[in-house]
Amino acid sequence: MKVYYLFLFTLLFSCDEKNKPLYSEETDAKKTETSAKIPEKDTTNFHPWFQYYRKENPNFKREIFKPQESTPITYRESFAPILHQKGFNPIYQPFLVFNQGRDQYLDFDSYQWELLPDGSAAFEADEALILVDLKNRKAQQIAFFGPSFWIEDAYWKGDSVAVVLGNTYEKVPFIMEYNFNKKIINNYKYPDTLKIGEFYSKYRLKRKGIQVD
Repeated sequence: MKVYYLFLFTLLFSCDEKNKPLYSEETDAKKTETSAKIPEKDTTNFHPWFQYYRKENPNFKREIFKPQESTPITYRESFAPILHQKGFNPIYQPFLVFNQGRDQYLDFDSYQWELLPDGSAAFEADEALILVDLKNRKAQQIAFFGPSFWIEDAYWKGDSVAVVLGNTYEKVPFIMEYNFNKKIINNYKYPDTLKIGEFYSKYRLKRKGIQVD
């Protein structure tokens, strides 16, 4: 496997400005212990993301993902419009990922694309992962990705753990498990490249009526 497949998850930290480098010595110094191994039996394998890629990659299962170094959660101020508040575009509502109590959600669409008059999506090169606290009406950026990394889907385990499912330009998927109580991200990387006809991120938009080239 080429060295560049060992991509650094510290690149996935938030940044204040769109063109600010994702890696810094400061974030690297904050690395903590290696993530715990993923249980062999995990219902995550039934998530549409896994089912989609398993059609062409039969061994694509969560337990194959290799744990990487864990990293602390970094919070940045976000000005993303919040659901039910002025400025929020309802086109994004079907794509919000809520926790079990439905008082928090993840938004990784509103920064990355907008809907054109013809019903197609126009994309930005970068993507921001936003955590929204509905009770306190607060939005915070918890990750920022350049064009080589992106989020394809996410889900919650209860109210305090969010699992982010991502992919890369090199077709090497990754998983980031945010534990908000422990303030830590457990990172995992697929040990190989995937055979992909179309990325799940496009399929996800298409199945909800968004046109994607």
